[in-house]
Amino acid sequence: MLCHYYITWRCNDTCEFCSCWQNEEAANKIEEKPLNLQPLHQAGIKTLNITGGEPLLSPHLVSILKQAKDLGFITRLTTNGLEYAIKAKDLAGLISELYFSLDYPNAEMHNRSRGIECFNQVIESIKQARELGEKPIIEFTLTRDSVLYLPEMVDLAEQLGVLLHLNLVYDFHGTQGFAADTFSYIRYYGKKKNVLLNLAALEFACQGGNKVLWPRCKAQETTVTYLPNGERVRPCFFNQKGRQGREDICSGCLRWPYLEPSLAIGFDRYYWLALWSKYLNQKKLNGKLSTLWNTIF
Repeated sequence: MLCHYYITWRCNDTCEFCSCWQNEEAANKIEEKPLNLQPLHQAGIKTLNITGGEPLLSPHLVSILKQAKDLGFITRLTTNGLEYAIKAKDLAGLISELYFSLDYPNAEMHNRSRGIECFNQVIESIKQARELGEKPIIEFTLTRDSVLYLPEMVDLAEQLGVLLHLNLVYDFHGTQGFAADTFSYIRYYGKKKNVLLNLAALEFACQGGNKVLWPRCKAQETTVTYLPNGERVRPCFFNQKGRQGREDICSGCLRWPYLEPSLAIGFDRYYWLALWSKYLNQKKLNGKLSTLWNTIF
C-alpha cells in the first residue's frame, strides 16, 4: 500500500489543468496538522506520496520527511519548483523521488500554462537539485496541447541530464482524452532511455478509463489518503464517501494516484503491463536499461 498525503491546499501556481488553486479561501481556512507516520509504518505502508497544493509551502514538510526517512519510507514529492531554491538544502537527502512539474519545453508556453513567469525558476531548481546530489525527474503532464511538444521535452530532459516522467492528464475540466494515434505516438517516445512511462496507464486511458459496471479501481485496497488536517478519507480523495469505482465521478476515471496502484494488482493485462513497466522504469532509474524493450516493442 501507499499513502497519499495532501499536506497543504495552498498553491502559488495557477495551472490550467488543475483546480486546486481556485479554492484559495478553503486553503487559507483549513488547519494544517503534521501527520503521525508511525501508525502507517506499523500497518505495512512502504511509500509516502506527498502532494497538495504545493508541498513546499507547508511548514511541516521537512519534519514529515525526516520522520519518513527515520521510519524507512520511500518518499515521493512533486513540486512546481518555485520555493525549491529557498528550501533545497533542508530537503537534500530526504526525498527518494523528487519530481519537478514542467508543462512545456519553453518559457512562453510553460508560463502561459502556469499563469505566472516561472519557467526559468524550474530549470534552475532542477540544476540545483542535481548539484546537491539529488536525481530530479521532470513531471510532464500530457494534455492534448502539450503532447505535441513531447519530442522537445525529451530533448530538454536529455540536455539537463534528468529523466522525464510522462503523466497523462486525468482531469482537464472534462476534456481528457487523445486521438487513437496519439497513444502510439506516446508509446514510441516511452521507449527513449530517459523517459519513464507506465504502459498499463497508457492502455487503460486508451480503453476509456474506469467502467462503473465493472470497475478496475482498487483504491481502497492499495492506498490510504490523508488531508492537511489529518483526516483520513476513503476510498479516495476524489470519491470520499461513495462506493469504490462505482459512483458517477468514477466513470471514465483516469486519476493516476489511485489507478496506477490499482492496475498493479489483479492478474490481467494491466497487471502484466504495470509489472513490465516497473521493471523498465527501474532500469532507467538505475541507468541500466536493457535493449529488450526495443526488441519487444
